[in-house]
Amino acid sequence: MSSRYAPMNLFGDKGMKALLPVNLINVADMQEIPNSQEIFVYRDSGANIIIDILQRVDMEDPEAAGKFHLDAIAEDNDAIEHHSVLIQRPTANELFPIVLDGRQTLKKAGSIHHLRTLFALFRIKEKNHDVVVSFNMPIDTGNGPGKDGAITAEQEQAIEPDFYRVVDSLRIVDYNLFAV
Repeated sequence: MSSRYAPMNLFGDKGMKALLPVNLINVADMQEIPNSQEIFVYRDSGANIIIDILQRVDMEDPEAAGKFHLDAIAEDNDAIEHHSVLIQRPTANELFPIVLDGRQTLKKAGSIHHLRTLFALFRIKEKNHDVVVSFNMPIDTGNGPGKDGAITAEQEQAIEPDFYRVVDSLRIVDYNLFAV
């Protein structure tokens, strides 16, 4: 295992586990966040990772369910435009996540911002929940790449493999984590 990643317990000591980049800041160490959410931020940019346990959406098609959740993120961000594409790639994860690559255009503080979201949906059918992993990368925050929290092209290229490492390594340790 690369020293770039370390195993991380998520949602308590025995909820879930995943390999995460070692250079992250756990937001829960600085502020209170909901018990159904884990948030990490990169030290060198405005990129972040959010892992949510959500009520399962009533859609049988996993791709449609994934797009529903990603559309909800865009709506929460007041995106003026958003779209996503399905990423089809082999995964080592037995939970068979649906992976999408989303783009949003936002208007904030009078300027146009562009956000890329790498998104994975894990359906936990037997517990009636969805687990969502989203890597949010501000591509442009109004003043160009690398400024005001926006990532550079080099940072984007480094973060993308981090996303796939988390998605491939995410494991549910204790299904009692999910309320019935």
